[in-house]
Amino acid sequence: MRTPHHVSVDNFVAERALFLATACLEFGDKPMNCANCGTAIKWEVAFVSAHGLADLCGGTEKTVRVDVPYCPRCEQTPCATGCFYIRDGQDVASQLAN
Repeated sequence: MRTPHHVSVDNFVAERALFLATACLEFGDKPMNCANCGTAIKWEVAFVSAHGLADLCGGTEKTVRVDVPYCPRCEQTPCATGCFYIRDGQDVASQLAN
């Protein structure tokens, strides 16, 4: 999975849920593994700026920490930075926690 760039928080949350549901297998108390190759799924921390659609990316808005799952064998390590488009009044941190 990739670090979010130029997407809404809603889209990222949906993509992450889809990735975890379709690309990962759980084996009881063991960590999740890639459904393709069996390698343990890793999580990369990314810092993502959150800004309005009309604003430029990497601008002056809030930055949130996002955990991005990925398979270290099948995928590249996710980028350390990214950006979200947010709606007025949207609470990004609480939406990501769900």
